[in-house]
Amino acid sequence: MVICHCAVVSDQEIRSQIRAGALDAADVAERCGAGIKCGGCSPIVEALLAEAGVSIRRAYAAA
Repeated sequence: MVICHCAVVSDQEIRSQIRAGALDAADVAERCGAGIKCGGCSPIVEALLAEAGVSIRRAYAAA
């Protein structure tokens, strides 16, 4: 399912980046682009991080 419509990033891609070592939402954004533009997907990205047991330490940078 597409989570970030701005960058067309799926939940599977976000999960893949988390498994590959993304430490927080900023890392996910840097790795795949999810959340870089409008930030509307950030709550879902944060939920996927939490689901994976990853600590959310940084917020998205303002676009």
